[in-house]
Amino acid sequence: MSNLPFEPWIWYPDIWPTKSKFYTWLRGSLRNAVWNKSPIKITFKNKACSAPPEGYDGRAKSGAYCALSGEWEGKSKLECDHITGNVSLNDEEDIIEFIKHLIPPPNSLQLVTKEAHKIKSYAERVGVSYDDASAEKKVIQIIKEKRDREVLLEANITPASNAKARREQLILLLKEKQNDSN
Repeated sequence: MSNLPFEPWIWYPDIWPTKSKFYTWLRGSLRNAVWNKSPIKITFKNKACSAPPEGYDGRAKSGAYCALSGEWEGKSKLECDHITGNVSLNDEEDIIEFIKHLIPPPNSLQLVTKEAHKIKSYAERVGVSYDDASAEKKVIQIIKEKRDREVLLEANITPASNAKARREQLILLLKEKQNDSN
């Protein structure tokens, strides 16, 4: 092996023009090759699912309660989540730890809905609680749909004059609603 530094983005700039693009490709390739077909993940999901709860009238033949939201969901709509997640792969030093993450130890997985998984991943990435991340993601959606003023007016709140302040108003509103429902 040569003593060259590991820099595929330098060696093959027409394939990976940046370091970030290389590690994005590597991360996706490892997930697709190892995690998506993992017998650990498949076995865990199969064992964790059971018949629907009494009164369920959907089409799913089996499923489970989401470990994060508590809602029951059909097996095809559930994802395996690492209880302790958010392992990055942004540098050569991260490769071994990322591969180890794809081969999790026993009792380190949970079933979650796709939406709950997105919220948890966002919470871990930005360093906030699950509830705060849930509120943030709802606010992001409201803003994308350009409904920020409408939602504030429906809550009898005078919308602030700028987008940043309206975002803060929405976050406070949604957190308040979460607290009221708990």
